[in-house]
Amino acid sequence: MNKLKTIVVSGVVAAMSFVSVANSIEIRAGVTGNTAGYYGNATETLKDSGHKESTEAVAAFSYASGFAEVAFDSAMGITLGLEFTPDSISLDDADRLIKCAVYTGGGCVTGEDAENGVQKVSANVKDLTTAYLAVPLMSTGLYVKAGLFTANMETKETLATGSTYGNKDLEGTSIGMFYDGALGDMFFYRMEAAYMEFDDVTADGSEVGGTTGSYNKITAELGGVEASLSLGLRF
Repeated sequence: MNKLKTIVVSGVVAAMSFVSVANSIEIRAGVTGNTAGYYGNATETLKDSGHKESTEAVAAFSYASGFAEVAFDSAMGITLGLEFTPDSISLDDADRLIKCAVYTGGGCVTGEDAENGVQKVSANVKDLTTAYLAVPLMSTGLYVKAGLFTANMETKETLATGSTYGNKDLEGTSIGMFYDGALGDMFFYRMEAAYMEFDDVTADGSEVGGTTGSYNKITAELGGVEASLSLGLRF
């Protein structure tokens, strides 16, 4: 969140500087349909035993977003913008069986029988907010775009180990290109491709182990590519 605040404040300051000397400022706003493919991997380290369980997945998603931006003609068309996506990534439920044997000292934790325990985990990434800078490539209609984003990951789990993992604030970076084409005097369309990478995610479980300060821990990596088509209005 601090990264996003920094880039927004910096953008506002830059915009105010440009406004004082700008001959022309163009305001744009629009809606976007996105299709994305993500790769993720996660490792859970169990308390006390230190046993590690890893998983990875590839999935595709479709979602909608909206954006608003300002372009400065006097600054070679440099554009500052903000994009918001209410719902972006919905991870399906994942089930995994664990056995008591993974624990040291013998016995089973509450909720786990002698054969196995069922781990059910799912997560949704919501409120994806991106602050970005776009630089035009001459007068081709092409732009290079870089941004910083934040999001909230809501976790839902039923774990045989008794742990729960709270929601997490996520941050990350994006880089891509887009092309703007005119649809009359005021309307335009945009085709975009981008790569997005979340900062590494770490989370501790709620249940302390037999060793003081020992908790189940999850570490995860998530990144992907997206293709987008937008319709917008300029004025």
